[in-house]
Amino acid sequence: MLPYSVNVALGTVTVRNVAVGEVAWGLGRTPAQVAPAWTLRNPGVTAPVIGARTPAQLEDNLGALDVDFDASQVARLDEAGAISLGYPHDLLAGDHIRKVTRSEMRIPTHR
Repeated sequence: MLPYSVNVALGTVTVRNVAVGEVAWGLGRTPAQVAPAWTLRNPGVTAPVIGARTPAQLEDNLGALDVDFDASQVARLDEAGAISLGYPHDLLAGDHIRKVTRSEMRIPTHR
């Protein structure tokens, strides 16, 4: 269960927020450590962006370098963090488009 926060009160907590929080608490870490540690696992990320404003927050974020995930934790975070590809992917992945582009639909000749 998430502790009280302004985000909970406003209803802006996402599935991703919950997953990061639960994995963090399961590891005895903070979400500010788990989120960048998870981001660093992505080979396309050269450096995670952290939002530390104080030395204490920076020190907390740097704890991400010592976070080790097991396979189930990574799977949980990856599932929660999956981004919908949206338009035009959803349109192009539709059955009717696939049938037309893969020649599964035949147009009868009029001869």
